[in-house]
Amino acid sequence: MSMLNLLKKLFKAAGGTFGEPQPTASKPKRKPAAKKTTSKKPAAAKSAASKRKSTASHSAQVYGSEAIFANPAAVLTPVPAQIRQMRSLSGYDNLTGQRSMEQLFYQQGKYMENYTDDYAETVQCGRSTPMYYNMKDPELRAYFTWRTRYRQGMLPAAQNAFLMLYTYEILNLIGFTSSEQAYDALGRLFSDYGETYPQVRKSLLRWIPDFAAFYHLPYRLDNPREAAQVTILRHSSHSAEELLLALDLLSKYHIKDSKLYLAEPEKVADLLKAVYVKMLMHYAENKNASFSSYLLGEQRREEYIMFEGAVFLFRSLQPDGDYRLSPLCVYHCCKGNWARETFCSDPHSDRIGAFLRTFDSLLREKLHFKSKLKQGVLPAGETEIIRDAIDSYFEEQKRKNAPIITLNEEELDRIRLAAEHTTDMLTLPEDAVQEASPAAQPEPEQEPEDDNDEIPDLPLSAPAMALLICLMTGESYQPLVDAGQMLSVLADEINENLYDQIGDTVIEMQDDDTPVLIEDYLDDLKGMLET
Repeated sequence: MSMLNLLKKLFKAAGGTFGEPQPTASKPKRKPAAKKTTSKKPAAAKSAASKRKSTASHSAQVYGSEAIFANPAAVLTPVPAQIRQMRSLSGYDNLTGQRSMEQLFYQQGKYMENYTDDYAETVQCGRSTPMYYNMKDPELRAYFTWRTRYRQGMLPAAQNAFLMLYTYEILNLIGFTSSEQAYDALGRLFSDYGETYPQVRKSLLRWIPDFAAFYHLPYRLDNPREAAQVTILRHSSHSAEELLLALDLLSKYHIKDSKLYLAEPEKVADLLKAVYVKMLMHYAENKNASFSSYLLGEQRREEYIMFEGAVFLFRSLQPDGDYRLSPLCVYHCCKGNWARETFCSDPHSDRIGAFLRTFDSLLREKLHFKSKLKQGVLPAGETEIIRDAIDSYFEEQKRKNAPIITLNEEELDRIRLAAEHTTDMLTLPEDAVQEASPAAQPEPEQEPEDDNDEIPDLPLSAPAMALLICLMTGESYQPLVDAGQMLSVLADEINENLYDQIGDTVIEMQDDDTPVLIEDYLDDLKGMLET
């Protein structure tokens, strides 16, 4: 029997037909029972057929055409030898004999720190903690291609995984010869991708201060909120405008958008700084506390994990010591354990807002501003402190703006001579008043002195005349006070008796009973004294 006939016979015995299509997946209909025939097969043939029927089976599934490789080009692209060699690194530390994930990352990173690639395929990597060992070859090649272009000064499209992996490299100084160079790279990465990738921005805001403290570098305040807090703490070295904007940045109530501030920005800023200083003094003297801490948060010290969430290898033990990062923060290191002390733990935007709102409201009330504002909610008594500070500011400005009298030398000498003559008239000689004695000998007559200075003919008493001349010359009127003269009474006498000639008040009394000569009438008074 030929092989083909034998194959047909075997298929027929198995219930199939050679050369015909297989049945579909539909359930086959039950065939009617075949009629028994009288013909009989040999016993050996029947036994073989029954064995084949018990072992043979067929599938009802229909298979369609399918490509063997989804991306044949990727399979055919060889993996660079350096990546293969990198994967062979073990991560063991030769000194300690220990193996860690951080040690493996550092060894592989140093091995690949100068590697460049130009991989054309676009690969997405969604790993939250990307490292060389857990990334596939296409992901690694795509990352190294991105890193190559970024190091060349380009700004290629990035992914969270690529940016995080590159940040890990910077923190471990992989690819950098100094910590200063790596610190600049962190700042560049923050400015290039921080706004687009919030997760990367959040991580960098935490790790950049850690990096500065760990490598003992001067910390640059790239965070505007931190810069505002420093401005508030060091208000004396900043302008009033800078203090106002710093408080506004941390506040729920934005005073820079206030109608009063927009109308008079310089006056509002100057007044706010004066009120802030007054509040500092009030808290220090009466509450034994800090007003800046009340607004910005209390001082706090707690254990701290350096570079938390990052892949970072502590290659050496840092020396014990303290590192002042800024006026806001101090890092402490003791035997490899770190702690952080913050002076502004959590700014209270609601407290700052209530302070600014109350200040704005009271200042509008003082200036009779057309638009009123509801006050904020402050602790008891603080509203009056702010009101008093505003009143004190305006009183001080009034004293500073008082008129200043200036005279030339000739006028000053002429008026000084008249003042000396008036003072002599008020002062009696010691022997002028003596009891009359019959034995007293008459004094010899003295020749009259030639005195060309005469007292001006004004309707004033000698004390009032002396006060007027003192105010015009700038001489001290303390002798009048020592003599029991009341300055307010003398000023009223001068104003009343000279009103007909001047037509107005010439001396004003300040709140502290200080007489001030009105500068507008100085020339008229000098003319009256000269005549």
